[in-house]
Amino acid sequence: MSTVDKALSLLSIFTADKPQWTVEAAAERLGVPASTAYRYFRSLTSAGLISDFSAGRYVIGPAIIELDRIARRTDPLIVAAQRPMDDLKLAAPKDNVILLSRLFRTCVMCVDQRTRGDHVMSLSFERGRPMPLFRSSVSKVILANLPSRTLSRIYDDERSAIATAGLGEDLYEFRAALREIRRAGFYISHGEVDKGVVGISAPVCSPDGDVFASISLVVPEGTMCADELRRSSQLVVKTASAISAALMGFAEPSNHNFSNVSSFGPESNFLED
Repeated sequence: MSTVDKALSLLSIFTADKPQWTVEAAAERLGVPASTAYRYFRSLTSAGLISDFSAGRYVIGPAIIELDRIARRTDPLIVAAQRPMDDLKLAAPKDNVILLSRLFRTCVMCVDQRTRGDHVMSLSFERGRPMPLFRSSVSKVILANLPSRTLSRIYDDERSAIATAGLGEDLYEFRAALREIRRAGFYISHGEVDKGVVGISAPVCSPDGDVFASISLVVPEGTMCADELRRSSQLVVKTASAISAALMGFAEPSNHNFSNVSSFGPESNFLED
């Protein structure tokens, strides 16, 4: 691991549960000499990635906020999904939350969301929070479409978590469960992460055809009959296809118009096609 990599790894210890660190505490956590940790802190402070908040206690710095703003405005996935998410929010049942999520390391992370209605749903999936790969429709539609070799490695590392999530007691059952999700093209979960909610998710493909994200419709449990669930599932699948198609526009440099989402299609609501 290079010096730069080691310095950047320091950022991973700043969490919601432990947002402030001293050089000494970080050195102990990372298993490096205090002098080395000090050099890391100095470099990251110079870059604005961390800042000295009070009496040698450091917190995440303003450069992170700047980068987040840039990501919101220029990330191809977020930009491509803006109109489809808005359309789905209006076409779905009145009380809903729309989640756009992507694969992140060995987890899934929400990167954008929409909310409609006066519901009181409390969701664990919130922007920037890594969530388990084996629970909820949000995660499972991504997991189901990962390459076979990747799934084998995941199973070897996470057998207990996979069994607990009801995805199989062995590799054969694990693959079979994911195959059903992949063939359906969507997945409906009932309170797998948050009680009292139903999640309907479909996979989103990169320009290379790899599934790396999902779009989800979340509604309160008991608010949709079977026919409404089927209709909403079709809307979510259509939304995922629209986002995947929009992402193709980013494959050509000439189409990278991050400030104008309408460059990816007509102004009309795609759900009316």
